[in-house]
Amino acid sequence: MKRMLLTGLLAVLFTTEDASAQFGKLVEKARSGADKAKEIKSNANTTTSTVNKKMGQVNIYFSKTRFGEGTTGASSDFTEGDYIYGRIVFPKPLKEYVSDNTITFDVAHKEADDDDYNVNQVKIDVTKANQEANQLDFDVLADPKQATTLYADHLQAPSLIVMVMQYIQPGVKTEFNWKVEGLEGTFYLTTKNTQSFAAFVAPIQQKANSFAQNDDAMKADLPEEFDQPSHAFADPQLSKANILKYLPANIEVLKFVVGPGDDYKVMKNALGVILYKQTDRYIMVAYKDKKTGNCYYDNVIFERPYEGNGKYGSLKVRTNGERIDCSKIK
Repeated sequence: MKRMLLTGLLAVLFTTEDASAQFGKLVEKARSGADKAKEIKSNANTTTSTVNKKMGQVNIYFSKTRFGEGTTGASSDFTEGDYIYGRIVFPKPLKEYVSDNTITFDVAHKEADDDDYNVNQVKIDVTKANQEANQLDFDVLADPKQATTLYADHLQAPSLIVMVMQYIQPGVKTEFNWKVEGLEGTFYLTTKNTQSFAAFVAPIQQKANSFAQNDDAMKADLPEEFDQPSHAFADPQLSKANILKYLPANIEVLKFVVGPGDDYKVMKNALGVILYKQTDRYIMVAYKDKKTGNCYYDNVIFERPYEGNGKYGSLKVRTNGERIDCSKIK
């Protein structure tokens, strides 16, 4: 079968969280696993490397249910519909394998009868793990109701597996070999068909994506502009009350700050022709979505298109910002 060369790092997919209800939130980076994989495939410039088949001691185990004591129930063969959970048993404390609060797996994958592997990385956040422990449980394809793993840097096991399996013929066994600094383990996965497998993995991806978004929100910091004194626009149409009318319904405004300076600056093209004018002061708004309980901050920019003869049209708005953990807004 024709080999598909994949990039070494998998960019993770985001799922939008009520994006239509969010004002100025960064466009959620939401694309299906299949769409993202096609992009990766089309831009692939990696070379396939041959991996020595001689394996060392198994330290990474996989199971269809969460592990209890030890590695009882470990399995290496999975079919579509099976959930997959991992446990890595370390010869030294977990902290010896952690870099920047993450564990990085090199995941080599290939059809079982091929000789060459393609390798991607999957990272998981171990910030909340007991780093003195000698084992770590992690999710591969977990039941969404039981999922716990935080995926670091948005590299997700579900997305990687979807990307790989969409190019594998149904019924063909695919090998996934996981390694961490010499520790390794392997499982094999077989699907029934591409569409049904994608449908099975979709809610798993959605749950993993929500973990990534929560992780992003915890890492985000409130811009320093929110600590500055607030000013007012001379333009009455840009009063605080009028600005807030541009925010979506069902939110609670937590902080609102307007910077100093002129109301507007005139924007021209390369030929000096006036295009529009836009607010020259920053307008920073932090708010909570009452429906989801999530918090966001936005930098709001107002523009007026130039209509000629020194006249400008009505206000138009654009924004940029991101989700932030509510505890960061004080």
